Amino acid sequence: MNFFKAALKFFKVKVLLWPVLLVTALIVAGTGATFISGGLNALALGSLFSSNSNERDSQVVQAVTRVQEVALLSLHIEGVSRQESNGEILGITVPASAKTTLLQYKFNAKLGIDGSQVKIEPNGAESFRVTIPNFIGLGFDDPSFEDPLESSGTLSWLTPPAVETRMINNILSDENKQKFITQNEAALKEQAKSFYSGIIASVDPDVTVEFEFKE
Repeated sequence: MNFFKAALKFFKVKVLLWPVLLVTALIVAGTGATFISGGLNALALGSLFSSNSNERDSQVVQAVTRVQEVALLSLHIEGVSRQESNGEILGITVPASAKTTLLQYKFNAKLGIDGSQVKIEPNGAESFRVTIPNFIGLGFDDPSFEDPLESSGTLSWLTPPAVETRMINNILSDENKQKFITQNEAALKEQAKSFYSGIIASVDPDVTVEFEFKE
């Protein structure tokens, strides 16, 4: 009789274990599904947030202007630009903070005139007057700049580095163009006379040509 009761009690316990096993199986299945779903979601998110860059430059020509630039001289220029700077603390220069930057360069500077502003007018029966406008810088050909060389003091880290683009802009500035014009004004006038005298002589070699230069 005791054996029968014990067996009955055992089977009751076994029967009660089935819900536990069923819940466990459901949890394991749910965990696996969540893991798979999470993996798929990660792949989906990776695809969703992938990057793709594309750069485009759209340009529209707004106006076309005819120019009649006449190049009279081409100067081959070579030189070294030097920039010196010092570090400061509260407006006071720090000793041993000096920094010197050297930039070697070369280019061809074109000087000339705006041909559309040249006036050729009769000045009598066998004479013409040619009025030449102000000389201008027409640009720079084949500019070449070496890598900057820098020398510095022990505390030069307090001094900001030289800006190479700023040094280049200073070299190719309008001020330098004007300096080249002033230094070569006589040669520019002679070349302008030769150029326009040749044009007029090709039409009538017997006429007299006078020149007037605007200051």
